[in-house]
Amino acid sequence: MPDQVGTAIPDSHGAAPVELEPGDSVCRAVARIAAVLRDHLTANLPVAIDGRNVEGVHQVRVALRRFRALVALLRRDYPCATLDEAAARARRLARAVGDARDWDVFLLETLPGLSPLGRMGVNVAGMLLPLAAARRDAAYDGVRQILGGEDARWVLRLVNRLAEGELWDEARSPAGLKALEEPAGAFAVRHLARLHRKVLRKGRGFTLLTPPQRHEVRLALKRLRYAAEFFVTLHAPGHAGRRYLHRLAAMQAALGMDSDVLTTRLLLERFGDAADGEIRYVLGAVTGFLCCRQDATHENAHRRWRKFRRTAVFWAR
Repeated sequence: MPDQVGTAIPDSHGAAPVELEPGDSVCRAVARIAAVLRDHLTANLPVAIDGRNVEGVHQVRVALRRFRALVALLRRDYPCATLDEAAARARRLARAVGDARDWDVFLLETLPGLSPLGRMGVNVAGMLLPLAAARRDAAYDGVRQILGGEDARWVLRLVNRLAEGELWDEARSPAGLKALEEPAGAFAVRHLARLHRKVLRKGRGFTLLTPPQRHEVRLALKRLRYAAEFFVTLHAPGHAGRRYLHRLAAMQAALGMDSDVLTTRLLLERFGDAADGEIRYVLGAVTGFLCCRQDATHENAHRRWRKFRRTAVFWAR
């Protein structure tokens, strides 16, 4: 096989947070955050398009999630057509990249994790590997097409403009510019407090939540985590915010099985066109196995939830 194109660059979670300064305005903070996103996205796009290093698609997916999180924050305070378009285009890119990543995870992690079924005589790999590989290849064809298309170019242009301090068109009005001169610290506190409250609200009565409800908690945790990573250096430079971010990430990971089971079940449904009797048997066995594994994670998730709820928020220091 020829050498892979480039090397995937990991995201900045924990290792290289966005360096903001206490005197930054929202405008300046957006530029600093966008510069990190731009570097992360542009480094991994060629790797994702090449397709032979699965980490490329994963990192582009993370970069797009972080970009969408930033846009979502800005749209709440500065709604405009450009940010609406950015959200729509990034969502289309994320959908295609996410599909490819889901099949990668299924082939590289989910199927090997189902090996106990094989020891019980269920031919999981033999039945599902060829079907999944074909769908993964089709998903990567879609990735190459959309990442080489206008949506990706448009998003890259906007990210680059933001990184260079060039605002979206609607923000160039005197009123828009004045609003963006708000201290970034105040902007961060407002949004972090809102997202934190949302997580607590969705997680109320945690032990009684259904799997889909726990999945909603995980999505809310993810949005909070991106925002916290954007702004942690404003309110908790050095190690002061590490405990909060660590427990936030641990809570998100503890709910990962809910997400994995939900995603796997959606992928399995796409085998329906090829589902003869034997395949239907395998799909049923896999679904039951994953649900049992999911049930086994509840105690750990509840323990993590109690710790997270007791953790002081870093922006109130």
